[in-house]
Amino acid sequence: MHYLPLLLALGLLVALHELGHLVAARLLGIRVHRYTLGFGPAVLSLRLGGTEYVLGAVPLGGSARIHGMNPHEPGLDPADPTSFSAQRPWKRMLVLLAGPLSNGLFALAILFALYTSGTHVVVPLTVGTVTPGSEAARAQLLPGDRIVDVDGEPLESWSAFVDLIAQNPNRELKLGVEREGAQYREATVRPRPDERGEGRIGVSQQYVYRTHGPGQALLQALAHSGNLVTEGTRMFVRMLQGKQGLTLANPVGVVKQSSGAAASGPGAFLRVLVSLSVALAFFHLLPLPSLDGGRMLFVLFESVSRRRVPARVETLVHAVGFLALLGVVLTVALADLRQHLANATASAQDTDEPGENPLSGAGASPAHVRPDGGPLLVPASLPTSATPDAGTPKPPAASTGLLEPTDGGEALMADELGE
Repeated sequence: MHYLPLLLALGLLVALHELGHLVAARLLGIRVHRYTLGFGPAVLSLRLGGTEYVLGAVPLGGSARIHGMNPHEPGLDPADPTSFSAQRPWKRMLVLLAGPLSNGLFALAILFALYTSGTHVVVPLTVGTVTPGSEAARAQLLPGDRIVDVDGEPLESWSAFVDLIAQNPNRELKLGVEREGAQYREATVRPRPDERGEGRIGVSQQYVYRTHGPGQALLQALAHSGNLVTEGTRMFVRMLQGKQGLTLANPVGVVKQSSGAAASGPGAFLRVLVSLSVALAFFHLLPLPSLDGGRMLFVLFESVSRRRVPARVETLVHAVGFLALLGVVLTVALADLRQHLANATASAQDTDEPGENPLSGAGASPAHVRPDGGPLLVPASLPTSATPDAGTPKPPAASTGLLEPTDGGEALMADELGE
């Protein structure tokens, strides 16, 4: 039921990205032949300022046809001052950057609105809930406890705490805990491995409701966005090092889990949009062929070497890069789809066992299914950190699903990092 609004939102974010390219091109005197919102047969067409604006029958995605962007465009005059290819490198760089920038500004605007109108923010390194029977409960951790260090090493953020827990299943860890702002005590935990072998102890991060003034809201929104980018960069580097899987290219998981989180309400849906918009901007800035970042590399090479890469070579590189990227996305999506089907089959087989609770199968156990539908797998470039306990019930303030704004710009993917 909630897939359609999410898919429409994704399509509008892509259309906004292309609109950013269009606006920058027009401001710099570059002709734009056509801007299409959606795809399929045109249901509405309007010509304005030399550009044809078209509404497709299916309002998903968008595209902008900029004059001279394709160097093999029929009848293209290399000396045409309204052509993209005839512009100086800095102008072409601005046009390419405008798409990701529009997505980033959109996310920043939503965050600013959330902060000024009031939203739930996480309390840094503070326990919000403790699952009964978990390692945290056995160690007598309580809501409100502040995690100061792990094995004597000070913690900088909740995400660092999450990483330490996830990387040390079945290993005894000593947590330094502050209680009621003063009392210091040590708690010993032995993270239990989940189905992926990652450690979990059964805690989530604490939330409070807060309204910010315009100045503070802007600072918080900037910190929030910056930390999202930092998290995505760190995980992309880990992927290149072989320490992070290709879940970042998983459209099936993205749609499924994002829709579950967005179902929690309008505020959660807006935070989903923030996540997806920042992810889209980050993804397009990656230095990969066929993406804006890859095209920027060619412009940067031209600026440094004073030589333009032959159009035929650049086109070939982008075409091969696009096919390779599409292949990776499809491969990971199919693998994830097979995994979901296998899990569903296993769950169905478990529920057929005599005398077994139909809600206790592998696919539906409370230890595996979260009330909000699961953590967001941020698309393309912002994969999430592992969680200490994905089955931890959260307080009502934390049930929105993802990307709770933070105090001090910390631990931004609150649901993923906070459990």
